[in-house]
Amino acid sequence: MGRAWTTQDDARFLARSERFESIEELKNPISNSEVDIVQLGRGRISGEIMRGQIDDIAFSRGHFSLPLRATGVFSRDKLVIATLLSCSGASRNLAEPVSPGDVLIHPAGSEHDRLYEGPAAFAGVMCDPAELPALFAPGQQPSDLAFWATRRHFRRKGSPTSPVVALLSLLAGRLQHGQSWSEGAAAYWKRAVLEAFLDPAAVEPIADSESVVPSSVRIVREVERYLEANGGRAIHVTEFCEKIKVRRRTLYRAFDEVVGTGPIDFLRAKRLSMVHLRLRQASSAETGVADIATEFGFLELGRFAQQYRALFGEHPRETLRRNKARPASGSRPAPGERNPARPNDLARIA
Repeated sequence: MGRAWTTQDDARFLARSERFESIEELKNPISNSEVDIVQLGRGRISGEIMRGQIDDIAFSRGHFSLPLRATGVFSRDKLVIATLLSCSGASRNLAEPVSPGDVLIHPAGSEHDRLYEGPAAFAGVMCDPAELPALFAPGQQPSDLAFWATRRHFRRKGSPTSPVVALLSLLAGRLQHGQSWSEGAAAYWKRAVLEAFLDPAAVEPIADSESVVPSSVRIVREVERYLEANGGRAIHVTEFCEKIKVRRRTLYRAFDEVVGTGPIDFLRAKRLSMVHLRLRQASSAETGVADIATEFGFLELGRFAQQYRALFGEHPRETLRRNKARPASGSRPAPGERNPARPNDLARIA
């Protein structure tokens, strides 16, 4: 893990890269966002995330090694522009295919539902939507602030991800070396980041609008909400069909379109992922594996341990034991290490 900070006076210009071996670290892909992650591929996940900030915009770039699904709201008051850099399998957003180079607009408060069927790399930028109209000529649709209040999906041709990768790599290197920037330099690089994500090819008329959530996504979300409302307990498919008023065939079709697998396998993976996250947050001295497994509806502990190891590549107790190696929250910086940014900064590096 690498870390470097500017001086406290220039704390709004910063970047940090960290490697990870748990789905927990992917819950915060950019700035202060927190999303739900369900691991779908088997084994211990690994990857790296670089998070940075210039003035009042935050950006990130990352990659991970296993298939997964990510859902949630990035921000309640900021807009997020995300792009898929690569994916060894299929990728879908709200059940619609996403190709490398595609640009997805997530307005403030909007939910996203993303499936990665293989190892993937991504990048994103979070900003005030009022920053975007000035990037376009008057009279163009994107020059109207209302344009950015709708969820959108832009498709680009060629090799459109290289400018984003090159620019974020350059910025990460400069910010980690603690350079102090003037207001003019900050304004220039803010615009450079936004233009890298929203180059002219991204606003051609071929852009798709995603203002309507597909019915298959709504069905899967209703099932997930029912599962969470019932404490993550094991629930039979017929109970879901009864409670959300859908036919079994419709339920299976919805899960196949949204997450690429049947409801039984996916919901088991979701419950196991919930256990995994709780184990990563728990203290081995205060909490036992059996307590957490039971909390999420796993009553046959031997079978639970087998399913857990098959998915995450380690025993539940190994996950809990790894917490001992994690630094305690709120601990002081190591000697010679600068203090991090203020907790209420837009790009809180966590």
